[in-house]
Amino acid sequence: MSVSAGVVAAGVVLACAVTLATVVSRMLPPGAGRRLTEETALILGFAAPALALLSPYLHDRLWPSAAIILCGYGGFYLVRMRQVRRANRDSVRMLLGLHRDATFGEVWQKAERLEPAPLTNTHRAVIAAAATGVVVLGYVLGRYDTALIALMLGAAESTLRPAYHRALVKKVRQIAH
Repeated sequence: MSVSAGVVAAGVVLACAVTLATVVSRMLPPGAGRRLTEETALILGFAAPALALLSPYLHDRLWPSAAIILCGYGGFYLVRMRQVRRANRDSVRMLLGLHRDATFGEVWQKAERLEPAPLTNTHRAVIAAAATGVVVLGYVLGRYDTALIALMLGAAESTLRPAYHRALVKKVRQIAH
């Protein structure tokens, strides 16, 4: 991919992030859908500059894809964790995707539903089987690098968002007591 094509792709990703954060999230009712679109917009927004810089290396190397994933999810995690550390009763509502006038009972209820369930052995087996299936499929199709990128995305998605959600629930409990 040429530098100019990479800049165009990064611009499209950034435009998608802005559209998600401003138009789509405001059209959704307060709740899980709004929170998910805002979180996805943050991840895309942080990944766009890395995509613009590393696009010339995407075809022949694996590390640029890992760096783009790292920038997207790392930026999301750093910004949201800072917001959680500084959160008060009002800003917790925003982080949960609730309306500004939501009662703290609604906040508590949303936080309880948001907390990720602990992983059981069955969940671990399903995750391992899915990861093995992705790698085998990538090997069979001759796209081993694409399979590894999918594994990196899956690892980032399954660890960073739940860690942020756990911290947010912990903060809500701390504010409540």
